[in-house]
Formats: sequence, structure tokens, C-alpha cells
Amino acid sequence: MAPLVMAEGEGELEAGYGGLTALGVGLIAVGVVYYSLTKRKLLIVHKKSSEWGFEIRPAHPYVTVFGPVYPITIHHFLTITGTLLAFVHFLSSPTYSGLRGGTGLGMAILLILLNLSGFFGRYVYGRILIAAKKHDRRKARRFVGLLGYWKTVHTALAVLFAILLAVHLAIGD
Repeated sequence: MAPLVMAEGEGELEAGYGGLTALGVGLIAVGVVYYSLTKRKLLIVHKKSSEWGFEIRPAHPYVTVFGPVYPITIHHFLTITGTLLAFVHFLSSPTYSGLRGGTGLGMAILLILLNLSGFFGRYVYGRILIAAKKHDRRKARRFVGLLGYWKTVHTALAVLFAILLAVHLAIGD
């Protein structure tokens, strides 16, 4: 697969590796949806087990997933892997000008911010657990408040990414 391909009928070069990018964005979406559904126990319950497996039940929640890692670890693995795959496409772009290039650049910046934000959120959550174990209510409350602000920012970045992705895809082909 060539890193740069000719755009149909335009005579301009555009970023290649669209298939890897589609896979990357798909992994990001699966990671976000899986974590959202397991965190809220809407359709999926995740139970820690030494082996992978799943069980489908007609009662709510409908699916129980068993595995050796927690849902947040699955979320991190899928979103980081997806981001790396998307960056292959981004780095193959010959230009970041115009609406297509600008939305691509914006998405790349947002993916970096989302990943950094995710690591910060995990850090804050860890600080809440440490404060709770030490029975330090003041510190725990402060970190819970910070986690609330973090969640708002992290969600806003994700929504902005989705909007830029929709615009980028709409003008892409």
C-alpha cells in the first residue's frame, strides 16, 4: 500500500493507509462503547476471571464477560492501539491545509489530548482510592471534584473528535 495516493480526479496527493485508520477508529469506538456499557452495567457486566469467556442471559444485563483484566484496561488497550493506527494515516498526509487537512490535524491533536487526559483521569481515580484507604475525606472529596471536572473535559474532547471525524469523512470522498 503506498503511503500517498492520488485523489480521484483532483490530481492532488492525499493521505494513504485509510484501511488502517478505519480499523483504528473502529478500535477506539469499540473501546469507548465497551467501557461505557460495562461501567454503567447497561448491557454488559464484566467479571474478573482467570480465563476469557462470556455468558448470555435473557435477564438484564444481557451479557456477562469474563476476563483476566478490568474493563478500563481493555478500554486503554483498544483506544491507544486505535490511536496509533490512526496516526499512520495522519503522518502519511502531505499537507494539513484546507478543510480536509485541518480536520485531520484537529483530530490528531484531539487524540493526543484524549490519551493524555485518559492517563490523567486514571491518576486522579487512583488518588481517590489512596485517600479513601487512608480515610482522608478532605483529600478524597477534592479528588472526586477534580474527577468530575476531568470527566466533563474528557467527554467534550471525545464529542469534538466525533464531530471533526464526521466532517472529515463527509468531505473526504
